[in-house]
Amino acid sequence: MTDVWSERADAYRQSAIHAAGEDLDLVVEWCAPGPGVTVLDVATGGGHVARRLREAGATVVTTDPAPGMGADTTAPAESLPFADASFDAVACRLAAHHFADVVTAVKEMARVARDR
Repeated sequence: MTDVWSERADAYRQSAIHAAGEDLDLVVEWCAPGPGVTVLDVATGGGHVARRLREAGATVVTTDPAPGMGADTTAPAESLPFADASFDAVACRLAAHHFADVVTAVKEMARVARDR
């Protein structure tokens, strides 16, 4: 399945629907980005969340299961290759319906997030 998403990577990067929206604004707001804040963007896709978080001053690490998306790390949301409490916040937008196991993915995201 990751091959399919890799083939669609350019379409996701160029998608006006994915590049904007009230939900994108909310995800960025909830992460409370700024200098010194580190955020993991899970299933980054076209990287729109990561771009907005970086514009707000956060340090962002991206991950995606599809190698063609160009994330910093290639990994499924259900198995994040980071230590416990590695990030101040974890973002995930428009992707959970693609996860093989949503419950495991949410547990993984909670595991790598620090209490703030």
